[in-house]
Amino acid sequence: MKPSAAQVERAKRLLASEGASAEGSTECAAAAGRVYEKLDAHLAPLLGRAGVQALFARSAKVSLSGLASVAELAAAVEGSTELSTWLQSRDPEDAAKTASVFFGAFLELITTFIGERLTVQVLRSAWPTIEETAPKGNPK
Repeated sequence: MKPSAAQVERAKRLLASEGASAEGSTECAAAAGRVYEKLDAHLAPLLGRAGVQALFARSAKVSLSGLASVAELAAAVEGSTELSTWLQSRDPEDAAKTASVFFGAFLELITTFIGERLTVQVLRSAWPTIEETAPKGNPK
């Protein structure tokens, strides 16, 4: 399942709210680490830590499979530090695109799994200042 354009856009907004920039892979990697940590913290009570980790791993497989080896992907989704380290190794533009597609795929899976309403509720609890977190034109 590839992420929809709306979910990738949603992911870009989350990353931007955490300080991501296409100007530098370090900023993007740090922002991705913070997004990862917030999603993990807010979804673990609903899905369990193992459930969240499994969905992160699945997201990596469907969104990043052409960009890295299986071993690199497994390491990248092991935790926020590992994801940040992997993204720092990319050029800045690629890091921003990769993070957006990865989190877009994750949001797509979460929305499929728990529904749009609960996904938006989780995102708003993690990012209360984000005005619009629901993807437009996606009636799930």
